[in-house]
Amino acid sequence: MLQVPQQNMFDRLIWKSDDCLLLDDLVFRVMHQKTGKWSGGEHFIFYKIQPLIEQYAHYFRRRYDFQPKNIFELGIFDGGSIVFWHELFKPQKHVAVDLADRMDSPYFQKYLTSRDLSDRIQTVWKTDQADKSKLSYLMRTMFDVAPDLIIDDASHLYEPTLASFEALFPLMAPGGLYIIEDWAWEHWRDFIAPPEWSGRKPLTQLIIELTESVGSWTNIINDIAIYQGFVAIERGSRIIEDPASFNLKEHIYRRSVDQFATSIPGYQRIINYLKHRL
Repeated sequence: MLQVPQQNMFDRLIWKSDDCLLLDDLVFRVMHQKTGKWSGGEHFIFYKIQPLIEQYAHYFRRRYDFQPKNIFELGIFDGGSIVFWHELFKPQKHVAVDLADRMDSPYFQKYLTSRDLSDRIQTVWKTDQADKSKLSYLMRTMFDVAPDLIIDDASHLYEPTLASFEALFPLMAPGGLYIIEDWAWEHWRDFIAPPEWSGRKPLTQLIIELTESVGSWTNIINDIAIYQGFVAIERGSRIIEDPASFNLKEHIYRRSVDQFATSIPGYQRIINYLKHRL
């Protein structure tokens, strides 16, 4: 029987201006597009611009049957992202972590209290996304069932992003989605990278490695969808016996330089010639 797609959840969003987004009765101020004419009243500070939201809408319109029951987020800031995803998906449990040493904003606390969500949504501050042990501990202790949606909007740096992925992705159930935002910052012509990103390995390298894992047929990753603003990685069916020691590079098969070179016609003749000349 043909399934009829439900109304897309992103249809509930209303853009009042470039820097003002409404989701039902909630107000989000988009800081990338901040103007001096703000009149939205109480609001969440939001770091997701309209093109990114449109990319998400396009992706989840294709995945209308995906309804996550448990969400784990890396990166909190003002809490706007937590509220955004929670209101769209209505998960049973939603946990978010952040490196900053601070507390939830008053508007976020008001949101939790007014909707009686304090048991379903929990924030954990002072948590480094590169701390694999702590992330694994939170996954195992704060969820009755492993999260089926993880969203990384934290450092955007290669090393800590890889650490989070290696700690959390193996613990997800098959079919779960792991989203990494802002992977392409190295290639944004109009983007001036923060000083702390200068000279750092770009996230592009991680996306290449994830793609290599898919091509290696390891069944760790089922599928990768790449958009300009995010990449969505679907958990494969392979059971990882020891998640704590998971290393992405061990699930990538590459032809060695020698194997590649010796596959080139006339390679041995070239080598013999060079040896003779030298």
